[in-house]
Amino acid sequence: MTKLEEILALVRSINEDEFQEQLTTGDSLDDVHKELLFLAEKMESKKKRTDVIIEHLSKSYAGDYFNYLPISEAQDELDVFCLGFNIYIEELESVMVSKNLLEAINKKLIEEKIRSEQLAMARDEFLSSMSHEIRTPLNGILGFTDLLLKNASLDIESKKQLDYIKMSGDILLVIINDILDLAKMESGQITLYQKPFDLSKLIQLICDTFLTKMQEKEIDFKIAIDEKVPVILNGDSIRVSQILFNLISNAVKFTPINGKIRIKIKFVKEEKGFHYIEMSVKDSGIGIPKDKIDAIFDPFIQVSNDTARIYGGTGLGLTIIKKIINIMNGDIRVKSKLNIGTKFIVNLPFAIGDSKSEGSKKIINKNKSAIPIVKGERVKVLLAEDNRINQILVQKVLSKFNFDCVTVGNGSLAVEAVIHEKFDIILMDIMMPIMDGYEATSIIRNMEDKIKKNIPIVALTAVVTGSVIEASSSVGIDKYLSKPFESEELYNVIMELINKGECA
Repeated sequence: MTKLEEILALVRSINEDEFQEQLTTGDSLDDVHKELLFLAEKMESKKKRTDVIIEHLSKSYAGDYFNYLPISEAQDELDVFCLGFNIYIEELESVMVSKNLLEAINKKLIEEKIRSEQLAMARDEFLSSMSHEIRTPLNGILGFTDLLLKNASLDIESKKQLDYIKMSGDILLVIINDILDLAKMESGQITLYQKPFDLSKLIQLICDTFLTKMQEKEIDFKIAIDEKVPVILNGDSIRVSQILFNLISNAVKFTPINGKIRIKIKFVKEEKGFHYIEMSVKDSGIGIPKDKIDAIFDPFIQVSNDTARIYGGTGLGLTIIKKIINIMNGDIRVKSKLNIGTKFIVNLPFAIGDSKSEGSKKIINKNKSAIPIVKGERVKVLLAEDNRINQILVQKVLSKFNFDCVTVGNGSLAVEAVIHEKFDIILMDIMMPIMDGYEATSIIRNMEDKIKKNIPIVALTAVVTGSVIEASSSVGIDKYLSKPFESEELYNVIMELINKGECA
């Protein structure tokens, strides 16, 4: 084989391997020339396409990711590479779009979270303000009404009128508590307390509240308590009374003249350290339509607009007691027939405690829960309160217990009084002008005088939201008493803290 033939065979093999093409079949110099020209053109084309690819890749490296590589008609290995690269770019673009969408969603979620937190803070501030603005005058109304009702010289008609005032105030207080309780439950701020209490007495007290209304409507009312029900139960008596109050209130409200209401308390079982008690309230009232029964526990829901207009109420009572019952690990069921009546059945567990405990003895003894005074001298109280009516009310309540009371109108004056005088206890309002109760308490708790800095401080306030309770505890307030308050309750709190200090 001549050198020419060898060159031609070599060029043909390159063309065939690289381009699957062979232009000539002869072995002349012209054939060699044609094959070489073809090879040169192909190599030049590849070089130009390679330069374009390199340029595109450089742009991608610089951040311009979405440059698609050109695909020629040659359909060679460069085109295979370009096709694979373009598929990668398409997937990358899809991922980037998803990433941008995810980032946008995350940004929106963060904005919504911030907005929710702001709304929660605004709601808490609104509830605190509403609680303060409504409870403050209500404290004066109910407080002075209680004082007047204890006046032995009161004539029958005046006492009846005062009873109406107190009942109206109590109903208003229930509505306020319903709204505040719903907010606290939604934010997980509600706390249950375990103390011994007499269920039968609790029920009787609640029923007495509605006695006048039941007499007016001539309702046939009866209570039946199973003998197996323990005299003393351990649990949160306030929440139990709230459940019963709402159920009995509804029964009285919706039962017509000459109707019937039956309350039954049954012992269900004793299991795993708990007494299970069933409480039912049955009335012969207007009943609930079958299609509305599932919705009656929803907030602000009543059977119809006419129900709200005729009977009143916020539509929150059943919502709140359902939440309370769930928190207490109980359950509530309802049976009802339209125009025949309704029966609510509540099952609650109560922890089995020692019936011989001190708390149980106090209940069984039928004595008032007042704590005896151990001091030999009169108790001196500092009252920090900016509302004049509440100042007078607390002064009169304290004078009834033979306490000395010094009154100031804001936290700054309270601090000055503590510096210059000796007190056994401080009753501190929270929301006051010039200096609030938090700041005043903080200053007192940081005084150098050990006796003054450790004076018991009771938050006597109309604000009852969870954040306020936590804030009160954090600044060193010992006890928290909400307005409106019972005079005996205030006395007990004062003497508990004073006796505790005497024994320390």
